[in-house]
Order: sequence, then C-alpha cells, then structure tokens
Amino acid sequence: MIGYELVNMFTDRPFTGSALAVVPDATGLSTAVMRCVAAELGAAETAFVLPATSPHASYRVRVFGPDAESPHGAHSGVGTAATLARLGRVPPGRLVQECGTGRQVLAARADRATLHATGPVRGEPLDRRPLLDAVKLTEADLADADGDGGPRLAGFGGGFAVLPVRADAIARARPDYAHMRDIALPALCLFTWDPADRLARARLFAPGFGIPEDPACGPVAMALGGWLIVAGRLPATNGEHGYTVRQGAEAGRPALLECTVTVENGLVVRGSVTGRVTPVASGHLAVPVESP
Repeated sequence: MIGYELVNMFTDRPFTGSALAVVPDATGLSTAVMRCVAAELGAAETAFVLPATSPHASYRVRVFGPDAESPHGAHSGVGTAATLARLGRVPPGRLVQECGTGRQVLAARADRATLHATGPVRGEPLDRRPLLDAVKLTEADLADADGDGGPRLAGFGGGFAVLPVRADAIARARPDYAHMRDIALPALCLFTWDPADRLARARLFAPGFGIPEDPACGPVAMALGGWLIVAGRLPATNGEHGYTVRQGAEAGRPALLECTVTVENGLVVRGSVTGRVTPVASGHLAVPVESP
C-alpha cells in the first residue's frame, strides 16, 4: 500500500487554496506508478518524496501534474515541507528540497512553510496587445498604460508574464486558451494593486502547466515582487519589503500568500512566499500493477 496526504496550500481552511497530494515515502516506485498514483489522487500536483542524492539536501521530490512531471517543484515545496514537518519526517526549520537538477530552500513548521528564492530576476517589458487578447480585455482595462507599470516578464529564474489591470477588470477576464497556445504563452498572471494595504489581487491562467486557473502559485507571487520594485509600487530602498497576494477567489478556492522582496543597491536579490498548509485527508492506495 502507498500512504498519501492531501493538503490545501496557502489557506487555513479546508477545500480552499491549492490542493496538493504528498506521498511521504515513494522509495521504490517507478515513474509509471507515480503517474498512475497522481492521476488517481487527482490533485493539481502530487509530490513523491524520496531520499536525497545530495548531502546538502534534506530530501528529494518528483512532482507530477495532470499532464506531465514538473522539472522544478517549487510551488509544491510549501505543502511538501510543512507536511513532512507535521509527520515528523524532517525537523522543523531550514530545509533544502531537491527536485530534478534544482534546489529549493524552505523554512517549515507543521502548519506552514516559506519558500525562498534568489536571482537572477527577470524584468523585460512585454507587448500588451497579445496579453490583453489572451484574457479578452482591452487597453482601457490596463492599470497603467504608460511608464514602468506595464506588462513584464517577471520572476526569479524563468519568469512569468504579468499583466497589471484595473480593479473592475480582473473579474471580467476570460482566458482564451487557444490564443495562449498560438502565441506560446504557457501562463499569464493578471493582478490589481492596492498601495495602501500593499495587496495584490491576482488570477493565474496556466494552461501550459495543465492548470486552467491556478488558485495559488508561490513562484508567481514572488515574481510580482520584482514587478512591484521595477514599477515603483514598492520602494527600491535597501532592505526587505513585505506585500500580500490574494488569489483564487474567482476559481472558488481563495488563497492568501504572504511575500517579501529584498533589495540591495537598487536591485532585487531575494524573494520569499509563506503559506499556511491545511491537512484535508490521508490514506493508503493499492500499488498499481505495472504492464509487463
């Protein structure tokens, strides 16, 4: 039998936030079995925990989404780390997760975890027209049509397309997945910004990752930190600046992501995202029989 845990990330209430399945001991499971188990559990992602191959890592994961294996596993790291800490499989505190050729640094407790990231940071401007077409919005829906507050590729490492829109536009957005495929746009984050509360309200459409609308995404929430600094929405002074992202309301799974962005000499050098992790279910699955 294969033990599993089902948790909701970035929320303190069951059946909200981002659903994650965790298999705390996947030793000996083949790739085919992992795919089968992930499909059976049906979560947005399933993390299979394995012994680390590096002496500098706390554990290793393989992460499977609806259609394919994730090469990074960063987003699921928050739920995986908190689950392993809750089960007593790792000590609370600083952890290093190994996934593929990458490493993710986390700090975990039984009920929450923080994912940390460092540069390089992306920040290239993007053509607004294809992005607006991707969510059936117009130029009038942009929050800032000029200056540095336009759409950009933002994030630590690979980068995500982010599109700032007016507060009344975010609920009206309707993704055109065929158009996103045609313009090779795997994911698009649109958001509004409330400077008084340092609060972003976001939606993320990620058909390229097998997720039509993602209720919560840690790496994208951190990516917004880079945009906020470049666009002058947060101060570019040395130090750590906090902000909050609310996501998932339109998908019926509201989530809260608490973030920081760190600036040194005018440049973004670090980011973090913290989320509560709420257990929902646990159990065992029969080991699938592999085809000869």
